[in-house]
Amino acid sequence: MATGRGVLWWDFDGTLVSRPMMWAEVALTLLERHAPDHQVSSGTMADLVSAGMPWHRPECAHPELATPGAWWDAVNRRYAEIFAAIGHPSAATAPALDALREDILDSSRYVVFADVIPALERARAAGWRSLIVSNHIPELAELVDGLDLTRHFAAIVSSGVVGYEKPHRRLFEAALPHVRPGETVWMIGDNPDADCRPVCAPGMGAVLVRGVRAGQFEREATGLLEALDLIGV
Repeated sequence: MATGRGVLWWDFDGTLVSRPMMWAEVALTLLERHAPDHQVSSGTMADLVSAGMPWHRPECAHPELATPGAWWDAVNRRYAEIFAAIGHPSAATAPALDALREDILDSSRYVVFADVIPALERARAAGWRSLIVSNHIPELAELVDGLDLTRHFAAIVSSGVVGYEKPHRRLFEAALPHVRPGETVWMIGDNPDADCRPVCAPGMGAVLVRGVRAGQFEREATGLLEALDLIGV
């Protein structure tokens, strides 16, 4: 258990907010506008978007994509490949892909978990600072602001800006300049391999939250307030 005060590194998607099947959902919406009678299932689309995106090769750096324009160009190329593979290459028009991006950036499409604000306020009251450390879009800070969460965080570190994806150590290293001397660091996230185990290797702590199976990680909590209990906040 932690002693004193420190800094909490929070994962974003799946930890602070929920938007299931996000990348598959927007692709299906685009496809339905283009070809209402298509026969592509949500499961098939989920499989197609589960590979080829910038975040699917965390062992590889992509600093050349560390601007919104370059990052979204890479995403759009993958969507164009997907639509071609399912027989609808003409669905990937520039206006359609722009609409897809706008959908991802629409903060109203995300649901903030009920325990997020109580947990962040409790951490602040106890003297702990919070950062977001996430595999996400370059515009993550804008998305967080649209959800009215910015005031709770000292910094927002997104792989879409850094050019590395968790569990790559360089993504976590990008968050280290925001840690003050002597502060204890704890990661709170919903993925044991991307969020939790990587930060434990250099001696920091982590709690796995919202897991669907028990026994995935040594410290697990059903929600964020329980995670703070484990940390000692």
